[in-house]
Amino acid sequence: MEFEIRNSGVSVRVSEKASEITSFRDEATGIEYMWQGDPAFWSGRNPTLFPMVGSTYDKKIRINGKVYEMGNHGFTRHSMFTCIAHTEDTIVNQLRDSEETLAQYPFHFCMTIRYTLKDRTLCVDYTLENTGTETMPFHFGLHPAFNCPLEDTKPQSAYCLELNETDLVEGVMSSRIELDREKLERTIIIDHPKTTVTRLTDGTHGVEVEAHGYDWLAFWSAKNAPFVCIEPWMSHTDFEPVECDYAEREGAILLPAGDTWHKSYTITIF
Repeated sequence: MEFEIRNSGVSVRVSEKASEITSFRDEATGIEYMWQGDPAFWSGRNPTLFPMVGSTYDKKIRINGKVYEMGNHGFTRHSMFTCIAHTEDTIVNQLRDSEETLAQYPFHFCMTIRYTLKDRTLCVDYTLENTGTETMPFHFGLHPAFNCPLEDTKPQSAYCLELNETDLVEGVMSSRIELDREKLERTIIIDHPKTTVTRLTDGTHGVEVEAHGYDWLAFWSAKNAPFVCIEPWMSHTDFEPVECDYAEREGAILLPAGDTWHKSYTITIF
């Protein structure tokens, strides 16, 4: 089921499936900013990456001496959430552990995602609670995809990524990234970025993603696809063979029993 929030200028729709944003639309121009999940290119839209970002080199997860198998980017992207609150400007979805999740990840948790619309900005707030009796390790990231181009009259090459700080991008210090198709298809990754605000724009319309405290910032698109992902990560996929317990992987977050963890980001359209 999908739920909608709106104001005088924009509307947002969020699905209980994977708690994905299915639409972020300017009602005056009719421009749809969110990728619509066309399976001809990529069926995802903006999945939450939990409890894994990417995958391990051998596609297996080792937790406390046991081996588990989990799909790329974890299971949240395929999970059914439950909407627990819906007002004019807010949607709150929740996911709890189940037999299905415990078979892949042996920890009890409750993830709550709150979407709040303020003018032309969507605030997305995550709360993760460890409902078990032992420390819970996890990995976390974001994967929002945006239509690019936003208008049929402009080519994708008219767009670029603008960073609010100068960072090391593909070996060069820069605050601007051109949309090189080959580089996007293999993923452009900034390690420990200073950047907290990224704009995908043609100079007229675009989206702005603001994310603080993420240790990696990635940009990706599928082959010849009319979208670009802006991905703040707390962890990352394996780039080479790594042999260690899940809790010892780079970027792992350790959440004590009974504690909660919070993270957020915003999407602004213009």
